[in-house]
Amino acid sequence: MIAMRRRALTALAALPLLLAAAAPAAAATAGRAGRAGGPAAAGYVALGDSYAAGVGAGAYDPASGDCHRSTRGYPALRAAAHPGAAFLDLACYGATTDQVRSDQLPLLPAGTGTVTLTVGGNDLDFSDAVVACLQPLTTESRCDQALDHSAQLMNDQLPGRLDQLLAAIARAAPGATVLVTGYPHLLSEHPAGACWTGTDQRRARFARLADQLDELIGRQAAAHGDRFADPRAAFAGHEVCAGAGHEWIAGLELVNLWESFHPTAEGQQRGYLPVVEQALS
Repeated sequence: MIAMRRRALTALAALPLLLAAAAPAAAATAGRAGRAGGPAAAGYVALGDSYAAGVGAGAYDPASGDCHRSTRGYPALRAAAHPGAAFLDLACYGATTDQVRSDQLPLLPAGTGTVTLTVGGNDLDFSDAVVACLQPLTTESRCDQALDHSAQLMNDQLPGRLDQLLAAIARAAPGATVLVTGYPHLLSEHPAGACWTGTDQRRARFARLADQLDELIGRQAAAHGDRFADPRAAFAGHEVCAGAGHEWIAGLELVNLWESFHPTAEGQQRGYLPVVEQALS
């Protein structure tokens, strides 16, 4: 579900026991056809975190540096399918809502026609919850404490941060159609065989937290007249621990730890892209 910061993945690397692979559509839409006024809006800009950047999908643009933007992420795939429009990918690994507003939004052209946004996971310190819950030697108490903290941040801080960001996007690109995406479930609640990433109880709590986050993002998008793309149904049966050949979410990646628990190239193409295209049609 959520982009993992480098510091958390480093912590995972130091754990005595490594995590084993564990198991992760139609789009729900609500919104407007675009804000009226001024010259015709055009072009496509992608904003957001590592799930928008395509972390986990490989084929990274060297010019993107530590943002790790992939040519296999859903923004690049959508741009390739609509070659007549200008495309600017500003999504960046580790971005929070405040960082999208401070670092990415100033680069958004005022005449942009379409904006996509995936953000919110990093605001919940979700990477810390992954460390607390998904390694073998942790405890239910430690995991519950981390997930309770994430839930508190979601209830107390994230609604206001999303509201400020969506309002700022509307001011920056008043003619744009804005589409906000949710996040898939990371872990299968019905593993195919033994699943050593977390426990049944922890995987269920992760799923509930993802549901609550997506419901919040959908409500905030609707309140601003924006569209919402829900990837959960598309990724169902393809989470970590869904079984070899079925997983569209990476488990623990030992070579590039920062890719862990992100959609693979197949997840971006078959999970995210169809729901984004449907929501924008």
